[in-house]
Amino acid sequence: MKLTHTQLLPEIGVSHNTDIKKKVFIGKGSVPNLMMFGTTTFKPGQTVATHQHETMTEVFYIQSGKADFMINNKKNIVVSGDCITIEPGEYHSMNNPYKIDTTWIYFGIATDTKE
Repeated sequence: MKLTHTQLLPEIGVSHNTDIKKKVFIGKGSVPNLMMFGTTTFKPGQTVATHQHETMTEVFYIQSGKADFMINNKKNIVVSGDCITIEPGEYHSMNNPYKIDTTWIYFGIATDTKE
């Protein structure tokens, strides 16, 4: 059993844009195939550049706010209550062009053990 007091966790930069901060609730290696489980606050004007993961599925649950997710060059506007899954190999980026913070919880699941 592991209990994490999330309010005590440090905020660290996400790998694709260190100005965007996250809290990692469960890190890689703690649960088989789980790459990370955490939360992010995505501030107005912040972006994550287009990238892909060949061996990981990512799932984002939007808790508050609104953001643009580009998946394979298709714009998806996500809002509070939406859940979006990005499959391995899909090119994706995120942008918050809106005037309010967006928060989400998210996790990544390895589809092999190399990532």
